[in-house]
Amino acid sequence: MKAIRRMIVMAAGCLAVLGADGQYVNCGSSTATQLVCLVPYGTGAANQTNGTAIPTTSIFNAPIGSQLTQLPSASSAPGTVILTIHGNPEPYYNLGPILIDRPDSVGQGHLIVGFSAQQYRFDHLDGTPINAVPLVFVEGSGSNVQTYEQTEKADIRLNQYTFVGILGLPKKTDISVTVPYNRIAIGATSTPTAVYTSSSVNTAQGHYNAGFAKGIGDIVLNAKHVLWSGGDEGRMSVSTGFGLRLPTGDALNYLGSGAYGYNVYALAADKRRFSTHVKIGYQWNTNSVLLNVSGAAGQNQRLPGGLQTAVGADFGATRHFTISADVVSNEFQNSPSISVVQYGSTVAGAGATGTTVPSTASCQTGVVALTAVSTLCTANIVNKTFTTANFSGGIKWKPFVRGGLVLYGNVLVPINDVGLRSKPSPSVGVSYNFKGLDKAPSWLNR
Repeated sequence: MKAIRRMIVMAAGCLAVLGADGQYVNCGSSTATQLVCLVPYGTGAANQTNGTAIPTTSIFNAPIGSQLTQLPSASSAPGTVILTIHGNPEPYYNLGPILIDRPDSVGQGHLIVGFSAQQYRFDHLDGTPINAVPLVFVEGSGSNVQTYEQTEKADIRLNQYTFVGILGLPKKTDISVTVPYNRIAIGATSTPTAVYTSSSVNTAQGHYNAGFAKGIGDIVLNAKHVLWSGGDEGRMSVSTGFGLRLPTGDALNYLGSGAYGYNVYALAADKRRFSTHVKIGYQWNTNSVLLNVSGAAGQNQRLPGGLQTAVGADFGATRHFTISADVVSNEFQNSPSISVVQYGSTVAGAGATGTTVPSTASCQTGVVALTAVSTLCTANIVNKTFTTANFSGGIKWKPFVRGGLVLYGNVLVPINDVGLRSKPSPSVGVSYNFKGLDKAPSWLNR
């Protein structure tokens, strides 16, 4: 409990920065090289004029950044725990879940170290394919007004390498530290731009930008305490925990969230050959530069958080293999999102100046004939609450009954099309318990 109290004190100290704004960047500057400035995808109009299209296209920063740094990641839980069968202690070899922790303690004096690697390739943002996001923006005034229409295409990939260390303390308390190392790559293309004026439609050249960043992400400190362990032969466990995320990653390059995060959660599990488990928690965050669409000092906003749940089951097929499956959900309250809508006014080509478009006109994209009148699509930013859901399935393998080595493979598959969605995301990992247990469970000898 002392470890939990220490972390709560640390969190209270960090609360003092709730109103403070950190780094920010002016993407209109010629010296801006951060990845948040690549998200506007090389807007040709902004490059050719005074950069006034940047505030419009930077709407991508908030929804992408707020979710990119809060993805589910593996927790290297203990491979074996102790049961009391007919008064005798013996290890239980169901190796447990992959993406969430167990409610059990690793044991006083036990040290577990782990490493995992996971790959994400994102293809949708708030239900819109990120390789086909329409944008319309207007520059100029009076008789010099120009309306630009583009379709933005992006490819966003993230490789995440996670190191974790878990130490068992007295009184069934564990403390842990998780250190991610991220490599993110973004390729962005704008299709040939349609430039509408009062008398003509011209086509500007498309643009392509690419970049990548790598480095340490946001470090997470965690403390967990077992509240109760008992029931039928000690097969039930309930615990509670507190996690503190530190903004150690470079937020302007999507390596970190740019905000402190506070997570309170509870875990419960039924330890049998076929075991069920559940997790429920809540995430709070402080202000982040990633929600500073204007890119100005003093304009940072609170990173969205909310309810987090996981429900799943594990099956100890043999003393060496465990099959694990979970449904993991994350709520994002009042989160910046993009919404594709019809542009608020109409544009006309030569010979059609002044012609109005009926309200029932279909939304068109791309360069249209010079004599046509066009109603265009554009992406706007809106705040809404939504919950992402993913299915996690994989196996854990303990190659040697004696010793503490555990290997695993897993895949994360999106269930719904909200928020920032990835294609199926594979991962592999390894952990080692430096005080491994070696006695076989009784059910394997029956």
